[in-house]
Amino acid sequence: MNIESIAKIVAELEAYGNQTPSVSSDIELSICIPARNEEETIWKTLTALANQLSGDKTFPTHLYEVLVLCNNCNDHTVELCKLFQELNPGFPFYIHITNNPAINNVGAARRVLMDLASERLTDTGFIIMTDADTIADKNWLDSFLKFQTEPVDLICGQIIPDTKGLNADAKKNLFENRHYLDLVSRLESEIYPQQSDPWPRHSHNSGPNMAVRNSVYKKIGGIPPIACLEDIALYQKVISYGYHIKHAMEPIVTTSCRSSSRVQGGFGSQIQNWSASKTENVEGYEKLRVRFTAFAEIKQYYSQPSEDLLNSIGQQLKIKKQALLSLIEIHHNSNSLVIYLENFLKDHSPWNAAHPNIWIAEAINELESHFSVFSQTSKIYSSARSELSSLKRLE
Repeated sequence: MNIESIAKIVAELEAYGNQTPSVSSDIELSICIPARNEEETIWKTLTALANQLSGDKTFPTHLYEVLVLCNNCNDHTVELCKLFQELNPGFPFYIHITNNPAINNVGAARRVLMDLASERLTDTGFIIMTDADTIADKNWLDSFLKFQTEPVDLICGQIIPDTKGLNADAKKNLFENRHYLDLVSRLESEIYPQQSDPWPRHSHNSGPNMAVRNSVYKKIGGIPPIACLEDIALYQKVISYGYHIKHAMEPIVTTSCRSSSRVQGGFGSQIQNWSASKTENVEGYEKLRVRFTAFAEIKQYYSQPSEDLLNSIGQQLKIKKQALLSLIEIHHNSNSLVIYLENFLKDHSPWNAAHPNIWIAEAINELESHFSVFSQTSKIYSSARSELSSLKRLE
């Protein structure tokens, strides 16, 4: 979809039920929920948003609004949304409907909805992404609002999986994967730290729980309207432009682990693979250490270029000097080059031949051994342990 067609669809969206009010300068948070045939889950999603708190008081309704896009629905999603609206007249909740065949994936639906939200927010406000099968913690909005005056451009909140209905293999592989990613995040913070995103932090950066500042959303050209991993694409765009990311321990949501995948390559597909005991090999400690060390040197090179740094980066990543110089000319900041290299290295044969991926359990053992030997304190531990407790409570 091109920008013109998206703008046309946004302008032609059909409002249903209570009409969206005129723009108010008080609104700081706009929550965007794409919904396609979500009759089984959306009521709980809306209930959680209608009962938000700030401390022990109701979260002020003039500070936020909830926009739902009922996209090509043929179940009772629309009717349930309308009924919820009627039963909760003080809840700032507005429904839009589209049956446009061009809105044929979640990325396109998010783009239409987030563009609509962007038109209604001040530049300092946050566009918040979540899903219609996701339950927000009672202080979810308050947690986002606390970052309003902070130098943060994209907030990634924690995502707790609801594991009811998953078999033992899926639960084991889910925990293992999340534990590994948290260990990777910790190692990255140690070797390639980011001032705006220090440890302790989590490793989640996906659509059920993200918020982007409106001025940044506009400057990067919006969320890519792609069929899969549009949330990761947004995350990478924000970093590439040099903006600040925060993996905040709060806000928190709980999201479903449905294995009926709606998109090839999405979370549902991953759940299916885990349920069938299919796991992927991952980067081990040494491969991660070399990669993060090279990324730290890239950051240093952009502020203080030197032949020694250039040679070191190329040697570590198995990239020829001239090719590396060409990449540096194309990418005008270190973040942009690092994001490019994160994707490039996955298929870069010399790099992967030098550092083959390994079994995830082996990688976890390597990382845990590193932290047990080199960490100076045992107080900071992977958030995966607390997540495992959460998973057990949900079973």
